[in-house]
Amino acid sequence: MEPRAVLFFASRFWPGLQPLWHRGDFHSLLVSLLFSWIFAIAWLATFVWPEWLTVFFSPHWLAQIALSSLWIFVVASSLLSAIGAICPLFGNEGIGASERQTNLVEAQELYLQASYFEAERLVKKNSLGQNDDIESSLLWIAILRRTRRIPQALELISNVSKLDAAAPWFRELQSEKEQCLRIKIQAPPAHS
Repeated sequence: MEPRAVLFFASRFWPGLQPLWHRGDFHSLLVSLLFSWIFAIAWLATFVWPEWLTVFFSPHWLAQIALSSLWIFVVASSLLSAIGAICPLFGNEGIGASERQTNLVEAQELYLQASYFEAERLVKKNSLGQNDDIESSLLWIAILRRTRRIPQALELISNVSKLDAAAPWFRELQSEKEQCLRIKIQAPPAHS
């Protein structure tokens, strides 16, 4: 098996690592860091400094229970993370490719009819759990721009631009960003 494929498969056992890599969101960073600290504490208390936990937990048997609890947490959270990443039933992917395509076509028709909020509902549904659905994200950006929600559009452009799957759509994303920035400059400042 190719080393890159092995690394990709192994990353599924690290809670928060795959969503952090794909989306770069703050929640995944916190989950990944928390898991890292708990894993490091369990590793150190087991292999490097076994007496370390007895400083915090006075009787030796209480320190052993704490150490066992740490390892149970590490193993259980790793398995749950892998199951959530491997099985779509437990993961974030709620709809199939054919339903996503149907939603996208319907959302495009609604967009052309200026039914922006109904179209947005469909593309949001497509985007949940899908990092590679750039077409839906582009339509969502256009909807945000048309409804003058420029800060949200710019944030979505920034998030989508970070994805590997967005590389073929670079020009479209830049065009949307330029249009949003033009609208932002032309908009009158809000009175306080």
